[in-house]
Amino acid sequence: MKIQRRLGLSFLLILILYGVNLGLYAWGNQKRSVSVEVLQKALSRQVLFSSIKQKLSNIQKEVTLLSQVMAALAAEGLGVNEIKHFRAQTALITSEIDKLGRLSEAEMSREIKSFEQIYLGLSQSWQIFYENFGINHAKAIAELAVRADPVSTHLMVDLLPRLYEEEQMRVETAVLNYYQVEAWAKQMTRVIFLLTILITLTIAFFTSRYISLGLSKLKEGAARIGSGTLHHRIDIQSQDELGDLATSFNEMGQNLLSTQEALNEAHETLENRHQEAEKQRQNAESLLLNILPHEIAQELKTKDRVAPKYFEDVSILFTDFVGFTASTEKLAVDELVLALHDYFTAFDQISERYGLEKLKTIGDSYMCVAGLPQRKPSHPVDAILAAFEMIDAVKKRQVSENPAQWSVRIGIHTGAVIAGVVGIQKFSFDIWGDSVNYAKRMESRGISDRINISDRTYARVKDFFACTHRRQLSENKEKTFEMYLVDDILPGLKDAQTLGPSLAFSERYQLYFQRPFSSHWQKRIKNTEMPFES
Repeated sequence: MKIQRRLGLSFLLILILYGVNLGLYAWGNQKRSVSVEVLQKALSRQVLFSSIKQKLSNIQKEVTLLSQVMAALAAEGLGVNEIKHFRAQTALITSEIDKLGRLSEAEMSREIKSFEQIYLGLSQSWQIFYENFGINHAKAIAELAVRADPVSTHLMVDLLPRLYEEEQMRVETAVLNYYQVEAWAKQMTRVIFLLTILITLTIAFFTSRYISLGLSKLKEGAARIGSGTLHHRIDIQSQDELGDLATSFNEMGQNLLSTQEALNEAHETLENRHQEAEKQRQNAESLLLNILPHEIAQELKTKDRVAPKYFEDVSILFTDFVGFTASTEKLAVDELVLALHDYFTAFDQISERYGLEKLKTIGDSYMCVAGLPQRKPSHPVDAILAAFEMIDAVKKRQVSENPAQWSVRIGIHTGAVIAGVVGIQKFSFDIWGDSVNYAKRMESRGISDRINISDRTYARVKDFFACTHRRQLSENKEKTFEMYLVDDILPGLKDAQTLGPSLAFSERYQLYFQRPFSSHWQKRIKNTEMPFES
């Protein structure tokens, strides 16, 4: 039963009992009806203000979130459904503002019209941002920074709170006016007749109590929903204005809860996309580090190019398998590739232990360099120690069960090179210069399972390794190559147990190069080589 009908029936009883009070009651009832209507409109406007504020806040948060992840999602843009959802939200807000204007009086209606004009400008600015998101990055950011953010700040921080506060004052005035009218009617009724006073007070008590309890529940429910407890529902089951208001509040709470869940889901989706993008970025970076040194990769990422660099002192190491060509005629393709993978994996591990930078493999040839990209004076010694381990790794695989029993020639030369990155589809870090060609000649003129070094390299390592001098003429007999075969670590620097560097070797290493020697030496196979043949 409606509140107005309850009051009508109650006052009808009073009119039957006290016809004298007919005129006064009619006038009081009219005043009460006007007060209730004013209060109802005020509460409806208050609900609309809360709804508009919440929806504007939701859109503003969504726009802020999108602007923060714009770099990760710029290539994807927004889908059609997301733009449609945004337009539906702005249209709903426009509808609520229009409804608010119809519920407002003339003075407030002008302010609502001004508020609506500002909001329409803001919604157009947000729409430009959504439509250009991921398509025209600069335009979207400019629209957000120049128009949307200042207007939304003015709307949410200044204008909307002021209108809401004025509406609160109107609600309080309406409630106060209602109670004033009620009190005046009670007072006049007491003057006329004591029984009328008793009946009126009884009716007023129960009516007031009913409305007060209903308003208290509405106020508490609105406060809890406004504080974010969107699952709260107002428990008023009556079929009157209070019940209608409770139903409106409950529907609003459900709509807000659905919107919040949708936003949370969207946020979770964005977070998952961000994590996936981060995972892909890490995979890309890992792949990049597999083909480029760390310093070179960092320069390529920050500058989109790598400037060529001159390294005046590096040691270039070449290896080449002896017997590989014959194996290509005997081994199946998968066996040959698997064998190369096994050998080169061992070479990669050795190079990493001694700080050598792998450059590339060409067929059965392996190329690496010591002394770049980080310059260090110990690189000739490091390269020879690595070469010894490479030979040992090859010898360990010279067993009857291995179908690919190869020997290896190793050549090393020390000199200057130019390093850089070439290519745009597949990056390649490489070095160039006469020193590279000379190192290759050292390898091609070497001996199986021996290390052949140039005279320049020998001058740098002769205090650490025992070497045998050898000399060869070039193919055209016009040039003589001064070369040295590295026999072993000098006896005084060799550990008898591991056959590797001893403590004396480490001390000399630190004295010569002013850096500690980190021994990664693997115990060597006992030397069973044939005597050197020049």
